[in-house]
Amino acid sequence: MINDILVFDDIIDIDHQNQIKNLLFSDKFNWFFCKDISINDNHVQQRPGFAHYFYNNKSVNSNFHKDVFQIITKSLEKANIKYTECIQGRSFFQLPLNLPDRQNVDSPHIDRDVPHLAVLYYVNDGDGDTIIYENTFNGYDKIPHKNDLKIKQKVSPKMGRVVIFNGKYWHTAEQPEHNVRCIINYNVV
Repeated sequence: MINDILVFDDIIDIDHQNQIKNLLFSDKFNWFFCKDISINDNHVQQRPGFAHYFYNNKSVNSNFHKDVFQIITKSLEKANIKYTECIQGRSFFQLPLNLPDRQNVDSPHIDRDVPHLAVLYYVNDGDGDTIIYENTFNGYDKIPHKNDLKIKQKVSPKMGRVVIFNGKYWHTAEQPEHNVRCIINYNVV
């Protein structure tokens, strides 16, 4: 498992980037409302958005999984990382919201509580940086307080950019203010 944060720009060519963006921003792509983009049943913060599950519970959930998973495999190949299994794959779509606390980041979280790699692909340019903390997951009884989180790295959304990091790191996103934020997020082992 890696401990570095790897960032690659233009992981796929511009035509493929535009195809993915046009697909996810089209009326052929199904988005499903979620009350909070970071954590199911979040009782601390409500940051609504939309989600689409490509792959979950060892099963393909979307006709588009094969199309987007090529981005993930190409990213892992570039990083010289071998994976054995896909755990989940999803996409998130956030709108700029006029929230009274929008200067606060979304709720820090981990995607899964098992060892994994997180692979994020940015579908479009925009704001709403991804923040990856130095703090790591050590069980749900040891969730760090927001004042104890220390930023390891921030990554700005740029169409065609991929970030790969160890899923043990707590991470989150800034709420977009000027543009929609759309990412594809896969977790692999």
